[in-house]
Amino acid sequence: MELKDYLIVLVRRWYVVVLVPVLVLGGVLYQAAHSHPSYTASTRLSVVRQPEPDPTTAPYFRYDDYYTYLASEYLLDDLVEVIRGNVFAGDVARTIAATNNLQVSPGEIQGDITGNRINRILTVSVTSTDPSRAVLIARAAGKTLEQKAGSYFGYSGPTQGAVVTTVQTADGAAPNTHRTQLLEALQVAVGVFAGVLIAYFIEYLDDRLRSPDTVTAALGLPVIGAIPSGKGR
Repeated sequence: MELKDYLIVLVRRWYVVVLVPVLVLGGVLYQAAHSHPSYTASTRLSVVRQPEPDPTTAPYFRYDDYYTYLASEYLLDDLVEVIRGNVFAGDVARTIAATNNLQVSPGEIQGDITGNRINRILTVSVTSTDPSRAVLIARAAGKTLEQKAGSYFGYSGPTQGAVVTTVQTADGAAPNTHRTQLLEALQVAVGVFAGVLIAYFIEYLDDRLRSPDTVTAALGLPVIGAIPSGKGR
């Protein structure tokens, strides 16, 4: 088949090419109307590892700043894993109960909270269908880390071992729409592709001879003449 033959098939089966994407689009719009968008609130904290006390008074250079920064990054890697655990979720729940007089289950907190770090900045993100809930948990997580980050590694005081300081408090929750919009656009694109495939499949099942070329190909006989179709015949 030549390219024009494929285009002729699409024109002939236009209703299939249009109907399938329209049905998919209707499903996407229905999902969008009945879905519950999620919101994400984030708290950012600076984590700095405290240098070990110098046991000597010898006047030599120890590269304290370099090793302090390096140790801080290692500590941040560990804190990212701590944030995912149920122990930290329980501490955040107790912080919420003490400061806001609200009961939030540790399981809900553990399922909503994530952490990641860039250099010495730790970002705690909370995703929830309730934006105020996301802000509440994100703020409590930051406060918990300020007070108890060192205790997860065996340090007795909040400033022993590392100093955790909030550099950005969660003051709002942003809707997570980019991924949803991308998935919706992908579904529509798949619908268009499926419509084209179904149109060609229906054409493949149709055994009618629609042109002189198909008659010659099917019967192996030359076409002497053809009666034109339409009003002009």
